[in-house]
Amino acid sequence: MKRKNYWFLFAILLLSLTSLSPSFEFTRHIGSDPPGKEPVPPSQTPDTPESDLGPIQIAVQMDDAELDTLHQMNEQFMEKTGAEVEIIPMETLGSSEESLIQKMSLGEGPDVLFIDSHWIKSLAVKGFLRPIDASQAVVPDSQLLGGLLSSVQWNGYQWGIPFDMDPYVLAWQADEETVSELPSSRKSWQDFKKSMGKKPVFVLDPEDPYAFAAAVSALSGDPARPDKEILRMLAPPAGASWLKLTDDVAALMEEIEGDNASVAIAAYSVFRRDFPEGYRLWLPDYSKEKRKPVVRSRSVAVTSQSESSQLAMAWVSEMTSKEMERKWAESTGKLPALSDFYSITDSAINRSESWKESLDRLRSLLEREEAVKLDFGRGDGFLMYSRLVSDLLNGHMTVEEFREQYKVSSK
Repeated sequence: MKRKNYWFLFAILLLSLTSLSPSFEFTRHIGSDPPGKEPVPPSQTPDTPESDLGPIQIAVQMDDAELDTLHQMNEQFMEKTGAEVEIIPMETLGSSEESLIQKMSLGEGPDVLFIDSHWIKSLAVKGFLRPIDASQAVVPDSQLLGGLLSSVQWNGYQWGIPFDMDPYVLAWQADEETVSELPSSRKSWQDFKKSMGKKPVFVLDPEDPYAFAAAVSALSGDPARPDKEILRMLAPPAGASWLKLTDDVAALMEEIEGDNASVAIAAYSVFRRDFPEGYRLWLPDYSKEKRKPVVRSRSVAVTSQSESSQLAMAWVSEMTSKEMERKWAESTGKLPALSDFYSITDSAINRSESWKESLDRLRSLLEREEAVKLDFGRGDGFLMYSRLVSDLLNGHMTVEEFREQYKVSSK
């Protein structure tokens, strides 16, 4: 009897359920997406390379001739991808690292930076860059000169890709009336200076920290931490007998021809074209002298505030390809950051026989040793280094004040 009552109650319950409104969903819809793969709302769907065509902005540090070359390379990229990419000179954002940081703090920065490699770590520390190696579109480290990588690495990540480099060299007139070889030690340079009388030994740009570093290195000093003797030699008032200062890099050779100085110090690219007959270039043998090479390199990096990071990375990947690096080297005179271009048969860097040995030696050194860091041992020290060098050489700071500043900054 009890069992019949149970069946009766079950029949009533079943009839009740079937009479419910059709709008009631008795079963929950189970989608085909596996756990953790719920569809993302349209407003949150990540950009894809196919749909992201910009526009993006590329901020660059370069002269007008280089800018023309980059515009040509960028046109190729835009025709190939259909993307909209604008190249803007860094001057539009402010010429200094401080100005760039201020712009980026306000969210007004570009998507990609093409800048001095010494800036990369400072910007990464402040959170303004994306790690480059978070993407698959990178140049393998094995193809890059290893000595250029330390400036773009921090906290276990790589924040930029070295693009080109420009070693600093010494140029002088070598004829029967002058020396055929330059001194190789501090003592021999001091003797050389005595033989020149009142004529300054070096001519360089006081606003170029690399030129100052090359002078320190030539005098057998450490460019990253110049010793007191070298600073007193190069700083006013004694520095007037050692240095001739000019902000016109194009006129460096004119200073030598006018007998206003004996040796010009600047980047290799400055002297590469239209080099006067009878003059020689000297790239120190840093491996023999156990010193780090003074090399200015530039890198490309993607900013953290870019809303088109995949397109930005695609642009970086294209520009750092061998084809583009070759075109850049042939057009601008800057040396490639890729080691492949330093083979004996490659003509991309247009080496003369006299330079082949020097550049091969530099390439070999940079494959195992890093270039000199002008940052006092701090990620953001390059800005301070540049400012102190300018103040020292222009007479706005004493040797003691210079040393005190970088002692404090390196603690």
